[in-house]
Amino acid sequence: MESEKRIFYRKLWGLVFPIAIQNLMTALVSASDAFMLGFVSQTSLSAVSLATQIQFVHNLFMLALTIGATTLAAQYWGKGDTDSVEEILAIVLKISMAVSVVFFIAAMFFSGFLMRIFTNDIRLIQAGIPYLRIVSVSYLFMGFSQIYLCIMKNSGRTAKSTIYGSVAVVINIGFNVIFIFGLAGFPAMGIAGAALATTVSRALELLLTIYENMHRSLVCVRLKYIRNSSKKLKKDFWHYTTPVLGNELVWGCGFTMFSVIMGHLGSDAVAANSVANILKNIIACVCNGIGIGASIIVGNELGKGEMERATEYGNRLFKLAVFAGAVSGLILLAV
Repeated sequence: MESEKRIFYRKLWGLVFPIAIQNLMTALVSASDAFMLGFVSQTSLSAVSLATQIQFVHNLFMLALTIGATTLAAQYWGKGDTDSVEEILAIVLKISMAVSVVFFIAAMFFSGFLMRIFTNDIRLIQAGIPYLRIVSVSYLFMGFSQIYLCIMKNSGRTAKSTIYGSVAVVINIGFNVIFIFGLAGFPAMGIAGAALATTVSRALELLLTIYENMHRSLVCVRLKYIRNSSKKLKKDFWHYTTPVLGNELVWGCGFTMFSVIMGHLGSDAVAANSVANILKNIIACVCNGIGIGASIIVGNELGKGEMERATEYGNRLFKLAVFAGAVSGLILLAV
């Protein structure tokens, strides 16, 4: 029994640690944006905090799609059915790209309208418009890269997926310094520089995933599945994804309303809220890592037909999730 536990925790931390590190690196981007723009002006910090709520909602869709893809792909990977995993990848990519195009159009051509949802302060609106227009292109890059990185985690390439995501994050932070403050011969761009850094880093992440996709011996995008995918897999995918998407949108809309309220209270409230969110996002990294790792582990066992082991793993993961949530709550209360 002790040996079985060691196997379980080795599998879990082999997935949770790299995923949590990647999520932590992503959270550090928001922290670096807040830290650096705080030196530019409080208006810049507050405007970006509100403008990134659009990306937050886009991320909710991406998260729901990746969870649905993970839940389904892990089962077929456990069976050794690579073809079905590639079909799932194609199905989710088509959906994610459609969603990303909608967000790109909204942020590029209706940026003023979107900013007015969050604030009536004309200074924040005018500062947020260029940020949204520049960063809107990154939504298209993320529509492909985030789904492909998700499938990499499900096909035995978790470490490489983490490396690709983390490299993009490091580049983002580096370009933040260069573009925001005007170093290495570049002009000081302020809030627009933060948006450009994000877009450039997402473009690099996309190039890395395309490079990975060129290894045809691995799970990759196949045009035949893009053109025609299994109706059964589509049905199964939506079966897993619809409740997750509903949960994420309801939960996300609640958090977004905080930003709407803060935006109408003034720049000071927005700035304070954006700094407080940094700690929340860092703590969420570990919880998200446990959740994604759990879905892969349990899914693999279900795919192998090991129902008893999957149930046992599920019970252990539930207890671990409750413990992690309790510790996170205590940390937030203490702070």
